[in-house]
Amino acid sequence: MFDFAKQFAQADIIVISAPYWDYSFPSCLKVYLENIYVTGIVSEYGPDGMPHGLCKAKKLYYVTTAGGPYLPDFSYDYFKALATTCFGIPRTALIKAEMLDVDGFDAEKIVEQTIRFVGNIEKAETTLP
Repeated sequence: MFDFAKQFAQADIIVISAPYWDYSFPSCLKVYLENIYVTGIVSEYGPDGMPHGLCKAKKLYYVTTAGGPYLPDFSYDYFKALATTCFGIPRTALIKAEMLDVDGFDAEKIVEQTIRFVGNIEKAETTLP
């Protein structure tokens, strides 16, 4: 019954990939979050009444693309807050390619730069304690 919640809680790394739509993310991703947020599987409430995460992952990557400028307030920041406050995932990273549909910006170059950025994240993480 809670297969997706169990899968999420047991994952070593979480990667969320969603386009930037109307300053947020698609509604189907919100539905997914509502289905995996199961008390006793991804979080529990402590004596202080606050959620404490039960997820195994130590890192959540949020990958997004945007046709114009990207504002993280209602997408990445939302996931970062859930990850650190409710899921117990201590580290998050934003991977974004923005301005892809704006005249004068080279979408291919932007995507290539983003791919290089991801390579640098992976290299940096192998040196972390």
